[in-house]
Amino acid sequence: SIIAYLQKNGYPEIALHFVRDDTARFELALECGNMDIALETAKAIDTPAYWNKFSQEALRRGHIQMVELAYQRTKAYDKLSFLYSITGNTEKLVKMQKIAIMRNDLQSRLQNSLFIGDVEDRVRVLQESGQHALAYLTAKSHGLVEEAESIRAGAGVEEADITSADVAGGSKLLLPTTPVISSTELDWPQLHVSKGIFDGKFNFGDKGAGPHPGKSRVADLATAAVDGDDAAGAWDIDEGENMGVDDEEGFGGAGADEVDLLGDEVEAGAEGGWGIDDDGELDAEIAAEATAAAAAGFVAPQPGISELEVWSRNSTLAVDQIAAGNFEQAMRLLRDQVGIASFDALKPAFMEIYTSSRSVLTTAPFATPSRIPLRRNPAESTEASQYFPAKIYSLSSSLEQLQQGYRATTAAKFEDGLVLFKRLLLSLIFVSVDTAEDANEIKQLLQICREYILGITIELERASVAKEEATEENSVRLVELAAFFTHCQLRADHEKLSLRAAMNTAYKHKCFKAAGEFAQRLLDLVPTPQIADKARKMITICDRQSRDNLAINYDARNPFVICAASHTPIHRGEPAVNCPYCQAAYKPEHNGELCRVCTVAKIGAKATGLRSLASAN
Repeated sequence: SIIAYLQKNGYPEIALHFVRDDTARFELALECGNMDIALETAKAIDTPAYWNKFSQEALRRGHIQMVELAYQRTKAYDKLSFLYSITGNTEKLVKMQKIAIMRNDLQSRLQNSLFIGDVEDRVRVLQESGQHALAYLTAKSHGLVEEAESIRAGAGVEEADITSADVAGGSKLLLPTTPVISSTELDWPQLHVSKGIFDGKFNFGDKGAGPHPGKSRVADLATAAVDGDDAAGAWDIDEGENMGVDDEEGFGGAGADEVDLLGDEVEAGAEGGWGIDDDGELDAEIAAEATAAAAAGFVAPQPGISELEVWSRNSTLAVDQIAAGNFEQAMRLLRDQVGIASFDALKPAFMEIYTSSRSVLTTAPFATPSRIPLRRNPAESTEASQYFPAKIYSLSSSLEQLQQGYRATTAAKFEDGLVLFKRLLLSLIFVSVDTAEDANEIKQLLQICREYILGITIELERASVAKEEATEENSVRLVELAAFFTHCQLRADHEKLSLRAAMNTAYKHKCFKAAGEFAQRLLDLVPTPQIADKARKMITICDRQSRDNLAINYDARNPFVICAASHTPIHRGEPAVNCPYCQAAYKPEHNGELCRVCTVAKIGAKATGLRSLASAN
């Protein structure tokens, strides 16, 4: 049937209007959430099982007044008392106490007295139930001295015979809590939906609806809108005129035979001569059109777009996609922009950005806390297109980390400096700026981090080789590493320190030519007078020798870059591959591996470049 078809295909709200059986209408109403019709049919059925089922669904949907009515119909006094207690309705709790007294229900009386804090009635309930000791302790602990003495005298117990009757120190009276919200209107707010064709008189499920005997469908629909009311006054019609048509012979009369306007009776079976066939096709077509109209009418309001979704739409920066919770899109962007292949090292930053871009507001002890998105510019963002998440990593915080890395390098704490510069390098992926000048500073910071990470790893390798056995091979490697360290783009004071270390290392291993070159480069940086004197003396000594006793792979006059994996030179014109993020150089045999500097990008991968400028979206 059409009803089963509608229900099977997810239209119980439409099938509801074609059903007349109360039990079927009740089930359909609960399924589609039409609690008004469910209440109407529950009243018609009026059995405890249906009222219980109705109360559970009404409570789930937040119809507190309907829940109260259902509890009253089923005489669920304990549930009513608990409902009034959690909603703070103390007036009705007092009424429940009176009803419990009339019902002589001691358990309900004790429960209600606890809910409303009626100590006197609680004492009386304990007395009537034979719990004289509890009644005496309750009265005495709450300061009801006369009632306590009366209970003791009635029990025939002397006060000297009573032990452990004193109230323990630090104890508190058992009193009901004060309602946080005291309101008579506790139903949850409901969304309004547009009414469909079946919400008026054209409702097959309503008992008073549908075609009536003796009336045509046109007459039935025509009179449905008026509903028996007299609309003559609105049309300026004089009711004093007699139209000469009585009730029995009117257009919609209930006579056995229909009368046409000319007074001739309509013969039975005359429809056949007019080509009218009662084959049901018209009824089926009308039902199909009505079904489609009802489906179009019952359109639930669409939920609004969440601010997280707005963030994701407004920005193409990976950091904003992370804040919106769109991790997959952020990872896709990072792969395309900077060739990120391993996200393990970035996971802490992902979680920090996601959790820090929203605040949690706790409203009530047992309520789910509200999560409030934090905007980058709440005062200026007046339109949805201007909504962006708050900045977690900023250019100013990156500059502070850079200063920490500089201080660690100056103090020769190379392990700490390496950690600081790597952390800064990874955090630059998530820094967003608003101007092109700031975007250029991000690129400069990235280059500084790359050079310092490369230089520190070279220096750490040199320190490791220095601890090994003194062989010619190790001596050659020591001088080479010291020389390569001087070609990293460091700050001037750090470059001076690297040149002094290289000068001493080369001179110690009798590479006088290289030592003289390092001394000359040191003088070009204008060091302090004391260091400048030492450099001049070194140049004088090395000029006398002017040779290297070790065959080192180093020529300052032949331009080169340093392979970040092997720490060997890649001279101009030789093939090389680069990291797409930090641009560290590598020899071709390292193509496809993870970058040794940033540890997250794939060497040689194609990428469009890091995007940090938010306004370019």
